[in-house]
Amino acid sequence: MKKIALSTALLGYLLQAGTVLAQGRDVVVNITPPGSAIVADLSTVIKNALVIVFSVAAFLVLIFLIIGAFQWIMSGGDKEAVGKARSRITHALIGLVILALAFVITSVVGQIIGVDFLQLKLPFLGSR
Repeated sequence: MKKIALSTALLGYLLQAGTVLAQGRDVVVNITPPGSAIVADLSTVIKNALVIVFSVAAFLVLIFLIIGAFQWIMSGGDKEAVGKARSRITHALIGLVILALAFVITSVVGQIIGVDFLQLKLPFLGSR
């Protein structure tokens, strides 16, 4: 009986709502109503798409380099496996060169048309 009373009292104590002192009382939160999202112009959409495409491509190059290096290490002296690993690393480096050229071409085209495509902020991490 004593355990039941103690556990009931403890449970009652834990279920009480306490005052949260994490933030002041005069906080104003601006929440945009549904359907009133800010529509970005075409240049912003292109910037965000290019940043995402370049980020994903760079990540894939890194992954393929790591896979190629792992294959090379695990080849155990097998010439065919070493050749496959070397080929994968070579193709990943060619992809990196193509990615760098695409980045430079995008930069030049952006300077010609007057849009700065080199804002390297991810759209979901940046501030408005």
